[in-house]
Amino acid sequence: MSKSVSIIILNFNGKRFLKDCLTSVLSQSYDEFEIILFDNNSTDESIKYVTENFADTRVKIVESSENLGFAGGNNEAVKYCRNDLVVLLNNDTKVEKEWLAKLVNAVNEKNTIASSFVITEGIDKKYFETNGSVSYMMYNVMNIFPNINDVFYPNGCSMIFRKSEIGIPFDSDYFYYSEDLWLGLKARFTGMKVKFVKDSIVHHYGGGGNSSNAQRTFYQERNRLLNLYTFFSIPFIIKVCPYITFIKTAKLFLSIFSSKYSFTGLIKAYLWFYFHIPTVLRKRKALKTNKEVNENELIKYMTSKIVNNEGKLNKFINSFSYFYSRIVGIKPFEYYQLRMKN
Repeated sequence: MSKSVSIIILNFNGKRFLKDCLTSVLSQSYDEFEIILFDNNSTDESIKYVTENFADTRVKIVESSENLGFAGGNNEAVKYCRNDLVVLLNNDTKVEKEWLAKLVNAVNEKNTIASSFVITEGIDKKYFETNGSVSYMMYNVMNIFPNINDVFYPNGCSMIFRKSEIGIPFDSDYFYYSEDLWLGLKARFTGMKVKFVKDSIVHHYGGGGNSSNAQRTFYQERNRLLNLYTFFSIPFIIKVCPYITFIKTAKLFLSIFSSKYSFTGLIKAYLWFYFHIPTVLRKRKALKTNKEVNENELIKYMTSKIVNNEGKLNKFINSFSYFYSRIVGIKPFEYYQLRMKN
């Protein structure tokens, strides 16, 4: 291989992760790369640490005067990349020696985005036996595809794409959360391939960025709504209205009695969406002009499942969801899986 790569590592107060991350990247078997360390206005002396401990000329530091988030930070960092092949890598990671070589090899074919096998600490190993997909509400549901090579969208923790094909990768308004799904939906609707590279292994610690529960909940909830309402047709949205009502109500209830969701964050997300309907419509119109693939081709890779965990109640909920899907004419992944078995 003779393709040079630009590796973007976004950092915000991630000094504690940078030794493992940078050391493992600089030790790659594939060494034709530059590292763009884009710092989102950290206050933990991350830049001082890197400057004093990593003198490698392949490491280039770009400092932002403000925190642009994951989406905005990566968008800005792409402008500094000298190469067409661009890799995005979280700072809270440690990559194996063949990580980059396997990623580069996966995009020999044009119009392709590829992402690594990301093993996140604290997640049960059973969830890494297969890849997950997304529900109608645009959140991840794990353990869906029986073939581990199948994947619905690229993992923002570690992915590769061509700048000449993607350009600026994200919608900067997303700030962080669900921006990788946004990119995956955009890529799939325009006919691009999304690959999973199981031999490109990344160990993900988690916690490379810091945010309050209210802020995290706001961006998670708002961005999932944006993905649904800007990419999918009105008929599909009408069909999933019962999901919207049930899940949003359930989250508000849980936010009162548990710390899983922030009540303030949820309310802010729903109010933002209500008061920015013109913005949503503009985004929707802009994305529609580039669509080349029918949404049913994407829905066949989505899941009707609502919950991840097993158990009688959860199985009943997921079964009922699939039953409802078939009544209203939605054909998710489970529909095609059952057809293959019969």
